[in-house]
This record gives sequence, C-alpha cells and structure tokens, in this order.
Amino acid sequence: MFRGRYEHTMTDKGRLSIPSKFREVCREKYGGEIFIVTNFDKCLVAYPLREWNEIERKVSELPQFKQEVISFLRYLMGGAVDCPMDGQGRILIPQSLRSHARIDKDVILIGMLTKVEIWSKEVWEQEESDNAYEEFKKSREILAAQGL
Repeated sequence: MFRGRYEHTMTDKGRLSIPSKFREVCREKYGGEIFIVTNFDKCLVAYPLREWNEIERKVSELPQFKQEVISFLRYLMGGAVDCPMDGQGRILIPQSLRSHARIDKDVILIGMLTKVEIWSKEVWEQEESDNAYEEFKKSREILAAQGL
C-alpha cells in the first residue's frame, strides 16, 4: 500500500523521482509499471498498471452511448499515459499532464493506498489551507459507518 506524503523536485524536462517507499511497493507488489491520469481534483494520479487495468475494466462496463459517460471517458482516458519507471526510479510526466495539474518544479506525492496523487506544491498548499481539514472532519460519519 502507498502511504505518506513526500516533497520532491521535478526536472525541467518533466522527470520526477518516485519516493523510495513508493518505488518499493510499486516494484515488489505491482511489477513497476505506472499509469498516470488527470483527476477531478487539481492533481494527477499515478496507478500501478494492475490497479489501472481494474479501473478500465469497470469503466468499460458503463453505458458507452450516454453523454455523461462519453464526457467522463474523454476526460479520464484522454489524460491517461503510460509512464514507466527508469532504472533510477524516475518517471517522465508529459507536458500536457504537468500543465493540467499546474506542476512546475516543486511536487507533493501523497500515498492513497492503491494509488499516488501528484500535486504541484503550490496548489497543494492552497488546497490544504482552504479545505482539507474541514473535509477530513466531515468524513467522520462515513468512517464511523465503516467501524473506523
């Protein structure tokens, strides 16, 4: 499972070093293949290929002729890119995805169990100060219903 929050720096060419803990999980549990997609939030999401394949399987079962599904697929699948890790544990994030998430140099990576969110540090700090704690408090009911 992916856990924790890490701060890293992206190169001008879009190379990002994956934190060693995330690298370990990705290679040992998932074989090291990563898919990155745009997200409804202001970030990117990195999925191990196995997790991404499961999402694609579920998405393919949606009614493909509904306008809402078409729009969803354009957004999700149009922003899906295979980003394999190199021997040094780095990935190359395409400019289009970096622009979408407003990622320039300073990056925050957040472990989300089966995926990793990739945020611009500036956007993350704004998002966190705006509403993260309030949203966390609101989730108490959902967590309580699950026995947590």
